[in-house]
Amino acid sequence: MEASPLAALSPNEEITLRRIAFGIGGRSTLRREDVGRLTKLYLVVARGNALILTAQGESRIAQQHGAKRDPLGRKEADE
Repeated sequence: MEASPLAALSPNEEITLRRIAFGIGGRSTLRREDVGRLTKLYLVVARGNALILTAQGESRIAQQHGAKRDPLGRKEADE
């Protein structure tokens, strides 16, 4: 596997990664191409029928989305 948390992701791959991180949608509803690339980058792994983030995937979510955001990556309104 080509473990690289700094690899550029397409906007669709970013959304798929966030959906996996927040448990939105089932594996069958996620883009197969995105899941394949995220797996090759070792950002996600399959556990039975579920996809979960690896430590690298969790780190990537934390780095890229440290600001308060909703699961689809939109910035939340300032309180």
